[in-house]
Parts: sequence; structure tokens; C-alpha cells
Amino acid sequence: MFPIRITTLMTEEVYQRFAWSVFFRQKRFLLNIIIFIGILSPYLIFLPDNLKRFPWFTVLFISLVTFSAMYFGMNYQIKRAYQKNPLFQNMEVTLIFDREAFVAQNKRGEFHYTYDDIIKVIMTKQDFYILIGENTGFAIEKKNCTPEALEFLLELHIENM
Repeated sequence: MFPIRITTLMTEEVYQRFAWSVFFRQKRFLLNIIIFIGILSPYLIFLPDNLKRFPWFTVLFISLVTFSAMYFGMNYQIKRAYQKNPLFQNMEVTLIFDREAFVAQNKRGEFHYTYDDIIKVIMTKQDFYILIGENTGFAIEKKNCTPEALEFLLELHIENM
């Protein structure tokens, strides 16, 4: 079974999926929602009586505008980060998993990690993301994986949830 080799091409689409998945699973996202609720709560509590007819419509409208702005702003930041880093664009990364450690190979070199370096493994419908830092990690597309690799990554995900 070992060594397991998985190669992924880091396209803009893969990077975007990685960035959104990491963002939604971080404390920052939850903190943004709590701040948003905290800002809207006084508005509803201290609303003048002549405006009390439509408070929920106003909150819904403000929510839609705010979340749309957050979505497009975040998408813009992700695209900008990808396009500003030419070394990262369309970089082919090969991960080689062994019993005790794994190696990441790309055009910049070869990097060795132990399984203790893994902070979290995120699984989505299309990908696995192995995080070795809060925002740093490796994207692995499931379509590039063999059945043994998928089984191994699933076990790794269960260990590092």
C-alpha cells in the first residue's frame, strides 16, 4: 500500500475551493457573524416607533447586502492572492505518503513533514485539504486519488478532524 503518490495541479479553481473551505471552518467566520448580529441587535431594540412596521424587512435587506459584499470581497481577495503569486499558479504538487511521514514535491523543492505536523484534515465533496498551519496546507483532488489513497486520506481525516 505504501508509498502512496497523489499529484494535484493547483489551478485557480482548486485554490478558490481550498480558501473558501478553510475560511468557513475557521473562527474568523463565526466571529464575523457574531459581530454582524451585534451590530444589528441595537438597531432592532432602539428602533423608533414610526419605523417599527418594517424592521425585519430592513434587517433582511441589510443582511443580503452585507453577505453579498462579504462574498464578492472574499472572492476578489482570493483571486488577487492567487494571481499575485506567480510561483503558485498552476503548480503541480506531488504528495508521497509513507508510514511515518509524507513528502511534498513541487518545482520549488521537496519538503518533508511528519503526521504530527498536520493540524487538521478537511474533507469536501471534491477535495481533501491537509492543513499544516492555520491557513497553510495542501489541496488533494479526489479525482486524482486511487482507491487506496482515498481510504488512507479518509483515515487521516478521521484522526485529524
